[in-house]
Amino acid sequence: MSSSACKVAGQRRGKNASRRRSWALVAVLPTLGSPLGSLAALPLGGASLAAVAVVTSVSSTARAEESPEVEALLKRGIQLRKDGKDDEALTVFLEAESQAPKSVRVLLHVATAAQAASKWLMADEYLKKAMSHGDDPYYQKYKAEIEEVRLATAARVGHFRAIGEPDGAEVVLNGQVVGTLPMETPKTLEAGTYIMEVSKPGFFRLRRPISIGGGVLTRESVELNERAPGSVDPADPNGAAAAAEPKSYWASSAFTWTLAGIGAAAGVASGISFYLREQAIEHWNDDDRCLSQTNPDEPRSSVCADVRNDIDTAEQVGIITGVVGIAFAGAALTHWIATGGDSEPGTDTAERRERRSAGHVQCSPGLMNVVCSGTF
Repeated sequence: MSSSACKVAGQRRGKNASRRRSWALVAVLPTLGSPLGSLAALPLGGASLAAVAVVTSVSSTARAEESPEVEALLKRGIQLRKDGKDDEALTVFLEAESQAPKSVRVLLHVATAAQAASKWLMADEYLKKAMSHGDDPYYQKYKAEIEEVRLATAARVGHFRAIGEPDGAEVVLNGQVVGTLPMETPKTLEAGTYIMEVSKPGFFRLRRPISIGGGVLTRESVELNERAPGSVDPADPNGAAAAAEPKSYWASSAFTWTLAGIGAAAGVASGISFYLREQAIEHWNDDDRCLSQTNPDEPRSSVCADVRNDIDTAEQVGIITGVVGIAFAGAALTHWIATGGDSEPGTDTAERRERRSAGHVQCSPGLMNVVCSGTF
């Protein structure tokens, strides 16, 4: 046999040995006048873990508490455990628990199946239920084995409590609310690493990773700093997005006033042009200035040709600037309506972003027109 083949064979033997070690039977329950029945054990990721073994035939005392229907469910669940179908077995045991909620055997089956399915909080819950029946003969008989199961579960379940200020601040772990400051009652959680977030309106948000150990109480001290009005919280995702969003001059009131200023200036220019036109017309109609005294046959257009040009120019300028003034004034009014008349220049406020997400109409000025678009 080649060295590589030996290596593969050795790895397979090691895996099989590890799989065999992952199953441990600690306790069995003999029946009155009957041999030991079927057993159930708990596989746990390659690590030995004691599990309470149960029998399919039980004493007359147990039968008085557990109906044939419950016994059938237990047999079915045990077989599913043997087949490695722990999740399905857990469902069956929970059904049995609904029919015999005070049976220590059933509660322990639920706990060990939950362990095998890595549902540590459920396993801890049902172990506590079983331990509440400490005077039960079944519990007393296998108390040492049950304690081994409890210790194994406790290594995977921890307790968390946050203390500090301000009162009423919301405490969130991995997106799940677990309480408010100060947490009077610890929260039971699976051991592991979490992202803790603590927040309250008017205070800076706190966000940091924490580690919750198994079998111990983890305390986290928290103190939030008060936030000044209008300041941006860098730990707040919404606030950070708002801070990162560039300021928009085009959506500010400053742009509205710019449009209005141009419109007003064009209106003034138009008024001056028409005033100069009237002055030129008076000059044109003045016979003393636009008729030749020495040559009565010379036409007015010849004597005051430059005045006629001034009239035409002033009229054209007045009309053009008047139209421009009206266009920019209308654009300013439209922009003010579309942006809601925001008074703070150069900012894209949360209120405006909210309007964008809802139905709205938005208008933009052109050179001689206004273009409007909307979403509904």
